[in-house]
Amino acid sequence: MAVTKLWSVTERLGQVIDYATNPEKTSAKIKREFSPEQYQALADVIAYAKDEEKTEREFYVEGINCNVAIARDQFITVKEQYQKTDGIQAYHGYLSFKETDISPEMAQKIGMEFANEVWGKRFQVVVTTHLNTKHLHCHFVINSISFVDGKHLWGEEKAWFKFRKVADRICEKYGLYYDPNPNRSKQSDYLTMKEKAGMPTRYSVAKEAIDYAIDHSKTLKEFQFALKEMGYAYNLSPSRKYWTVIPKGYDKPIRLKNLGADYTNDRIVERIKENRDRWAEIEPFQRATYKPRQYRMQTRGQKLKKKGGLYGLYLYYCYRLGYLPKYKKQNNARLHYLLKDDLMKLDKITDEVRLLGRENISTDEQLFSYKTSLEEQMKNLIAGRTHLRKKIRTNIDDGQLQTAKDEIASINGELKKLRREVKLCEDIAERSKVMEENLEHTQAELPRTSMTFCRATQQEQCLQTQSLSLC
Repeated sequence: MAVTKLWSVTERLGQVIDYATNPEKTSAKIKREFSPEQYQALADVIAYAKDEEKTEREFYVEGINCNVAIARDQFITVKEQYQKTDGIQAYHGYLSFKETDISPEMAQKIGMEFANEVWGKRFQVVVTTHLNTKHLHCHFVINSISFVDGKHLWGEEKAWFKFRKVADRICEKYGLYYDPNPNRSKQSDYLTMKEKAGMPTRYSVAKEAIDYAIDHSKTLKEFQFALKEMGYAYNLSPSRKYWTVIPKGYDKPIRLKNLGADYTNDRIVERIKENRDRWAEIEPFQRATYKPRQYRMQTRGQKLKKKGGLYGLYLYYCYRLGYLPKYKKQNNARLHYLLKDDLMKLDKITDEVRLLGRENISTDEQLFSYKTSLEEQMKNLIAGRTHLRKKIRTNIDDGQLQTAKDEIASINGELKKLRREVKLCEDIAERSKVMEENLEHTQAELPRTSMTFCRATQQEQCLQTQSLSLC
């Protein structure tokens, strides 16, 4: 399919028409320099080419319901006739072709056919073909006011994404490339690259949460309850065309249908209904905690929590994020919403943990003492570098000059490392307080969540017992 786009023009109507009909872009002979006599002849050719009565053209410029030579004046005349001269003046769009061997005549023909079908019945349009790039492309300048009834270009007349079928049909007619199944995903290339690299994103985390909630629900009410317990706001109204969820800490909703074909409204309902037949095989949404008969073994998290200090705090936080131990795969859907944002900062957190372990730092005093020592080293290195720079300005031989430059380069490398260490110390001082607050909040909410799911599990067990007794 040809690449297409449309945008509004609120001012400088003449400028956009001049751009679309620019001889440097629409001429078949672009890279030539002319003398004053040749330029006058070229001006005559331009006037000849823009005349709608002519058919042989060196410039690919045509008008629909208007004369290109006076298109601006004709646009304004229509606006004045209907007293609609303010606001959007025109719409500017383009149609670009993938093929590089298409002729200018064919591109202009397709552009004219496309513009006639989409706007030709009610609007004035200037159609040009630009030849100054690798891929030929048509430009369209459309008057914002219809010469037929004085109404604005509105609705589907400017919904450019709906013109895809028209462009596909015309390209297919002339044997040009088009994509019958284009990818209309709104996800940015940046997020797509992060997902391919295995890094968590707002959408991948939401998808895991939706999957987990669906797998542990057999009714839509239970699905909503599971989303709420994981910190998600939702709008699952039956009258709503697209269901949405909002992760806690975010304002912008996510349309579930954008997550994939398995996340449309109908498909989610189907997946929940499928759970009813296999409900006995599904584990509880959150495992009930049973009191052991003899003793309880310490978990890795409890051991890390007892370590104490900044280093212990970081290790325990990494454990809560699911990256300690590494062999255990973390379910991001069950991760507390306060911790989810830190999944995207794991590289920084890892560097900070390594610094604390390498320097054996456990307290704030040790951290600030280490930072002070780094700043003293930086101060001494900067003084040495200043001395070398002064030495270079004096009359010294080439050997001494090269030696001084090498020493300066070495000092710059050391300063770069020290500055990075200082920045890590500052980040540790700031992040450690946030970590403590997040852990306190998650610990305070844990008992309420556990009791809620334990009660749901007990009710399910009671229902199963009653069913067995009836049998």
